[in-house]
Amino acid sequence: MSAVTRLGLIGGVLTTSAALAGLSTLPAVRDTLTKHLGPNGVKHTWRLLALLVALLNLKNLPGFWHIRVLRGIIYQLYFQPHPQQPKHLFAPMITSSYNTPYDTDYNFHKSNSTYFADLDVARAHYMGCIIRTGLARLNKGDEQGLPKDTTEAGGKYFVALGSISCFFHKQIEPLQRFEIFTRVLSWDRKWLYVVSHIVKHGAVRPESYALQPWRKRKARRQGKGGEQEGDAQDLSKVIFATSVARYVFKKGRKTINPEVVLERSRLLPPRPDGVDLPPRTEGTPSDATPAPAETPSADDSWTWDDMEKERLRGLKIATHFDALSAAQHELRASEALGQYGDYW
Repeated sequence: MSAVTRLGLIGGVLTTSAALAGLSTLPAVRDTLTKHLGPNGVKHTWRLLALLVALLNLKNLPGFWHIRVLRGIIYQLYFQPHPQQPKHLFAPMITSSYNTPYDTDYNFHKSNSTYFADLDVARAHYMGCIIRTGLARLNKGDEQGLPKDTTEAGGKYFVALGSISCFFHKQIEPLQRFEIFTRVLSWDRKWLYVVSHIVKHGAVRPESYALQPWRKRKARRQGKGGEQEGDAQDLSKVIFATSVARYVFKKGRKTINPEVVLERSRLLPPRPDGVDLPPRTEGTPSDATPAPAETPSADDSWTWDDMEKERLRGLKIATHFDALSAAQHELRASEALGQYGDYW
């Protein structure tokens, strides 16, 4: 629903809020509140309302974004008890959150800009998980087989976010809960591509949890038409937004091939003899839609060829995203419409 069609609702909320605030200042109203709530009843009422607002918007309070991101990184780096297996390289990690009143815009749904803060938290968990072993081994000197210019480069190994995009499919209502499914999409000689899907809470039910084996499989819900939510053909109905991000690995100023880090993290099947680092076969943009993602089999038959097939399938999508970097050359500086401040 557009902002124009909601002007009546917005005006009604503002009018009601102003009326309640005005009524609380009237002597008769204050006397009534004092009679029933005590001498400090009015003061306590406002304090309780302020506390309620703070609790509803807890994740938006100053400093809480840092707590949420650092908690994800620290837990995955130091407290995650189970190692990830190569066959689960493309499996998603799920984080959950909700749309706070602070995140809600004048259209009364989640503001586009606030998606990125929640995606930061989801990717902090995920990236902390998949690279914790690889970066630790590299920084401790496990550089066997790396080029000489890499081993001689100064500085520590680290990862940095290169870019991010977000496609909005359905609106998220005030206080509505949602889940973010984040996983590796693909990688090439420079970038590791990560895809995140923001979906309706509880609509997609994994059959198992590789890093949390104590979680039991949950029965899938029945949709309005009798179909099971989470079936492959119905997933698009429960996706609120889709995001693609790309990461680069560095040693000082030297760029490191993502596959080096993934191998050091023990997330790749055994490399066949004679197979070098990417590019082996680079993806090229095309109009063809890649085949839907498939979940690897539950047995231990996940091979290098299986991994490479999935990497190349995802790379067909990633190259379209990568091509958008050409937009940096579209800045026009000779003539502008005007210049305006943020507040005045």
